[in-house]
Amino acid sequence: MATAAKRVAEFIGIDLSTTAFAVGVRSTKGDEDFVSIPMSGVTKWNGQPAFRLEFVPPMFIEALEQLMRRGWTFGKNGVLSLSVRQHDMVLLNNEDKPLMPALSWQCNAAAEQVEELRKAGAQRVVGRIEERFILPKLMWALRQDSSLRGKLRHVMTTGDFIARMLTGRFSLSTSDALSNGLLDQDTKALAEGVMRKANIDPAWFPMPIKSGTVVEKVQPPSLDDKASISWNGIKNILQGWLVVAGLGDNHAGGVGCGLKDLRTIVISAGSSGTVIRKARSFWQLKGKAARFEYYYDRLLLMMLPDCAVWYDRFVKRFGEGKTLAQLDGLALQADLKRLVRVRQRRTESGWEEIYPKKWDKLGLAERVASTQASIALELLILTDKIISEVFGNSAPFITNFVLTGGLSQSAFFQQIFSGEVPFLPCVCRPKVWVSSHKGPLAHKSAALGAMINAMKGAGHYPDLASAIKDLCPLKPAARVLGKRKRLLSDFLRKHTAY
Repeated sequence: MATAAKRVAEFIGIDLSTTAFAVGVRSTKGDEDFVSIPMSGVTKWNGQPAFRLEFVPPMFIEALEQLMRRGWTFGKNGVLSLSVRQHDMVLLNNEDKPLMPALSWQCNAAAEQVEELRKAGAQRVVGRIEERFILPKLMWALRQDSSLRGKLRHVMTTGDFIARMLTGRFSLSTSDALSNGLLDQDTKALAEGVMRKANIDPAWFPMPIKSGTVVEKVQPPSLDDKASISWNGIKNILQGWLVVAGLGDNHAGGVGCGLKDLRTIVISAGSSGTVIRKARSFWQLKGKAARFEYYYDRLLLMMLPDCAVWYDRFVKRFGEGKTLAQLDGLALQADLKRLVRVRQRRTESGWEEIYPKKWDKLGLAERVASTQASIALELLILTDKIISEVFGNSAPFITNFVLTGGLSQSAFFQQIFSGEVPFLPCVCRPKVWVSSHKGPLAHKSAALGAMINAMKGAGHYPDLASAIKDLCPLKPAARVLGKRKRLLSDFLRKHTAY
């Protein structure tokens, strides 16, 4: 029986999302591969979404073993980095073991704590604070279980926890830490004053390390470090590899789809929808966007909580068993005069859709097109807001949109952005692009971004721009012309009252 040809992996980008543990690999010759393991360990803590961290090593080892079965081996001088769902919170005891499951970005229970922090002026130091951020979630968790305070020794993100288990070193990657209210936005040091006012001990947090710099090497397997025994199988395969301080998934997604300049906005139609752009640290901002790190710049972000997840619900309920490709084809055939806007509302269990009365009279093609157009409209509204987030004359005009995420593969979805968007500023008529990356990492922007972060951090590229030029090629998005262009513009114009 023939065996797969041997390929040597020298670079790894890991994407730990809400739904999967995914690993992208690349050889020095440019061969690539990608495996995705469905997420295990999903649970709840005090009614809030969370993940059990003991499920991470088995998913990690399964991904590596799948790659080895495909003929991959792992060199001795490799480098890896991680993209991890933003805002995961890990609490460890004095034996470095989790005190509770990692609270997910989907946990929005800390509304009271956010208000307390805002009233105390924390946002002047740490930037915009939201319920999903680690700082307010930590305050909330300590009030839910007061016994945690006496046991707690370390607080970090899931990405930094994984780095600790592999290298033995505690660190707090600045990309994720800045997006969780933990660092001073200007100095990138721990926001100790804010923490103390919130009755949070700064000593619980590791020292920050700049994302994109080397943390340490993967250590040999050991039976002495009881907290990391379950990681020995991974260490046996990757011993000696450099671990580069990781990124939150939004930062990594921006890297992986080519966000290298100030004239570009990346619109991601993934599980959640995000609109992101780079910003200079001295730009005047309105304070409506979340601010993250993007190497030496800021990353401004606005989010649509349910995006592809919204579309998945539509497919399950109304898709009539058709494949995503078949539904995308139907959208291109839809009667655009019959499009309706679908809206969302928040409930105690999450988001749900509100369908207008005309919905029942629509055919499947018009339902698909209406849903995709409604999601696109929500993202374009956020795009308008993030353009206006910067005021004064400091920022250059936006000249490029880059679409990424699962829904961006729909030609109809691309056409909505490539047509005329009547409510965007008249100076903003950007070109619209999608990835032309060939092979397994196409449309895997977070894993690719983590890999680029690893390669840049280990010195394989001198700067981000040169890495993106090589690894993130783009092509023009599908365009819409003539009457259909006008009809799509009419749909957007009709629903611009927001």
